[in-house]
Amino acid sequence: MRVLGKVGRFIGECVGEFVLEALVCLVAVGLLLGVAFLGTAAYAASPVGTVTAGAGLLAVAGYGGVQYARGPAGRRKGWPAGTALAVFCALAAGAGLVTYCGCWQVLG
Repeated sequence: MRVLGKVGRFIGECVGEFVLEALVCLVAVGLLLGVAFLGTAAYAASPVGTVTAGAGLLAVAGYGGVQYARGPAGRRKGWPAGTALAVFCALAAGAGLVTYCGCWQVLG
């Protein structure tokens, strides 16, 4: 009887991990599709504005990457550096999720 209980817990853990991983993949791919849709819609409305906003976002993320590379002791204080660091971390986490999840390859 103890063996059946352990087998049941193991199967429950496996199903739980599968469901959680599937949810993470769905969120990552959903965000990627949402950003792609918004980007194409914005580009159709105003190409120059979209490219300018994208370049600005990449500049802020690059500044955040520099702040991240400096380490905790060398980082600048204040909300601009903190915001740039947050943008960099959000973009890096999103890129990590999308590349970790193999289900995005179904789209291409």
